Amino acid sequence: MNHPREKDIGPLIALLEDNDQKILDTIVEHIVNIGTTAVPHLKRATITNPALGPRIESVVEEIRINELEKAFLLLPKHGDTMHGLEVGSFLITKLVYPNINVQTYSDKIDEMAKEAREKIARYTSNNDILNAFNHYFFIDQGFHGNTLQYNEVDNSFLHRIIDRRKGIPISLSVLYMLLGSRLDLPLHGVGAPGHFLVKFDARDYRIFIDCFAGGKLLTDKECARFLIRNGYGFKSSYLHRSPVQDIVTRMIKNLISLYQANNQPARVVQLRRFINLVQHHTV
Repeated sequence: MNHPREKDIGPLIALLEDNDQKILDTIVEHIVNIGTTAVPHLKRATITNPALGPRIESVVEEIRINELEKAFLLLPKHGDTMHGLEVGSFLITKLVYPNINVQTYSDKIDEMAKEAREKIARYTSNNDILNAFNHYFFIDQGFHGNTLQYNEVDNSFLHRIIDRRKGIPISLSVLYMLLGSRLDLPLHGVGAPGHFLVKFDARDYRIFIDCFAGGKLLTDKECARFLIRNGYGFKSSYLHRSPVQDIVTRMIKNLISLYQANNQPARVVQLRRFINLVQHHTV
């Protein structure tokens, strides 16, 4: 029983009827260790034994979360890349939207990239390229900051940003960067205190983009004034490039704040565990 296999699933499911909590916990652990292979068997068991339905549903959810945790643990293998950011962003989404088809939404970003490429193709200067890209993203596609419902949870999920065309600074910035990376634009995230920005960082043209404000362009001095005016003070490090792991962590922390405010402690506990896994901490 230390190394359960698929052939063990049937007998293990039958043991879910046991009311001894210690035995039940052991059986659940073994089934969870089998992983997603066990899920079809568990779902079939709810038909033959409906009374076990709630208990089986709980086990299926535990398997799902366990698989998500494994995926978060493997996130660093993608490196500090836009692909890693895309993977991490969709993993966050799958916590709350388990049935999302990630490939469908990646394809939507690909399609937008094809359209955007046509829009910027005629330009040669980085200034003109960025302006054309911003026009496509914020005007043609209508992406904008959700100022009326800033604390709505859906503002933090990448697929909902694509569906609804609105979000908070970091989620809009992530989509902006993922789209731009498909066009080889020199973009990276800047996790300034209180407000996430994107930087266009070419050799001959450097500027910050505020995706929440419709693509407003900001110089270093304007960013510094914004931070000082909002009580954060200013350090040059505030405008440094944010690694992908830090961006994913910040996205998760935003959700933690929202779920704390909504009194959903189970979500908070799970999200904190995801942060530990992303950061390679031992838990």
